[in-house]
Amino acid sequence: MESTSPETKVDTTYKIAHPPEGTSPVSPPLQNDSPRDQAPEKLFPHNPEPASSKEVLHDAPEVVEPWLASQQRPNSPFSEDGTVVSGFQPLEFNEKGEPVPRRVSELPSEKGDDKRCGIPRRYLLGVIILVFVVLLALGLGLGLGLGLKKDHKSSGPGLVDPYCAANPEYCIGGALGTSYYTSNGTFNGSGIALATEFWNNEERKIMTVYFQHWSGEIRWIQLTPKGEWIGGTKSEVIASDAKNATPISAVSYSLNDTSVWHIFYVSEDNVVKQKQNSNSTNIWQDGPLTELNLTAYDAPNVGLQACWYGNYYGDSDASKFPTRDGNNNTIPFNSSTAGMHLWYPSDDSTFMQYGWYEGQEQWEEQTTWTDMNVHAGVGCYSWGPGSVTYAMMVDTQDTATIWWKDTNDNLTSTSAHPINDWKNATHYAIPDVYPSTSLGFTEYFYAQMPDGTIMGHDIQWAAENTTGVADNEFTVGSAQGPVPGLKGTHMSVTAVEDQSGGTSLYVFYQTRGDDLSMFIRDIKGGQWTQGELPIPDQ
Repeated sequence: MESTSPETKVDTTYKIAHPPEGTSPVSPPLQNDSPRDQAPEKLFPHNPEPASSKEVLHDAPEVVEPWLASQQRPNSPFSEDGTVVSGFQPLEFNEKGEPVPRRVSELPSEKGDDKRCGIPRRYLLGVIILVFVVLLALGLGLGLGLGLKKDHKSSGPGLVDPYCAANPEYCIGGALGTSYYTSNGTFNGSGIALATEFWNNEERKIMTVYFQHWSGEIRWIQLTPKGEWIGGTKSEVIASDAKNATPISAVSYSLNDTSVWHIFYVSEDNVVKQKQNSNSTNIWQDGPLTELNLTAYDAPNVGLQACWYGNYYGDSDASKFPTRDGNNNTIPFNSSTAGMHLWYPSDDSTFMQYGWYEGQEQWEEQTTWTDMNVHAGVGCYSWGPGSVTYAMMVDTQDTATIWWKDTNDNLTSTSAHPINDWKNATHYAIPDVYPSTSLGFTEYFYAQMPDGTIMGHDIQWAAENTTGVADNEFTVGSAQGPVPGLKGTHMSVTAVEDQSGGTSLYVFYQTRGDDLSMFIRDIKGGQWTQGELPIPDQ
């Protein structure tokens, strides 16, 4: 697969991973895979909170005796077959005292034999009542039918964004119809970002997840070492000017004994914004990128990614970097300056890359990436050992591609292995991904497929010789099998060390629209467990 190199000016990116102290998640009951019954607080035995404030107990319907069963029915002058039950007529006698025989024709006729419209009078009232009931039933049926048709029509998607009417594969949530906007939980199409803190010695939290609340606000919620999710309320608001379904990216790190958090998103007026916080200020405030007033491509669903660049752990001990086989890493870090990379869409087929380095006051433009699908996400891997950094993007043919760049100035640049120049790893790609797939990498490379499922791919990173291990591919799901996400769902992934010494994969995405679902599996394989973060409605 041949590709042209993006126009380069400089370089930088990020990762998140952290050892939890909580107990391992508990698999949900096989007989019920409801996200509510597998909420994270149910996955952790130390969490005393209920699975969801939305759970309601319903009483069984009460059995009531038929009230007419014990009452006497009124006597009727008619038997069940409709014959007359008349009284006896008095007999007449002759002079000898003998009864006089009577002819049947001489018996008095009954008034009920009179007819109206060909119907015996005694039946006329019943017929009138029956006709009235039939007409009433027909009227109600017709009205109900018309009402159902009207309700069905009104329960459609509602107003659809004109762009999404022509390009539904590039949209999600309310942009596909106003009836899809949520009124509880998360925003339908919420951006999702997370940050773990392996370097945080206080160990107050395992990870922080950033999301868009249904109200439009960007908030955070944290997983504690006790297995409890806390936050997500109005007290945890980071920004209130986010665009609907904005992508969200997070970078956290520790430098010079200072813990720092950065959040990136697109505002309502399509400006790329940065919010930052630290343990020294504990206040979310605008970062320097916001001052540049960078305008993102105006579309309902676009990609955005910020990544940490350099030694993620804040020290020079490369052995702390996790490896797949569990052995200590032996490749030294080769990044003298730490920083961040940021990709954002500037038009319908171009990502702009900006960089910031430690000690630098402002971000600088670095690279222009053309012929890319800007509705899809961006992935990155630039915090590992060695001098090669990687970026993952979807091209205009819906193929997820991998790009590499070696920053080691001590090496001799060749045509096969140039230095400080982005090149496509032509030996590996993922064809036919969903057009607006999110991308993510931590230990495995994740992408959404056309059927909505999220697949993990095992990559052997080796610059121009990068390849994939097809036998190690997997689909994210639950005990019952794969669990598709909303098509075009944002996604965030990480890997966290377990208390037992192993490592678990965490994958977050939306399956319903008002949810933020979490999927956990051991890094070496096994069954996935599914949970749902307890997002407050208010």
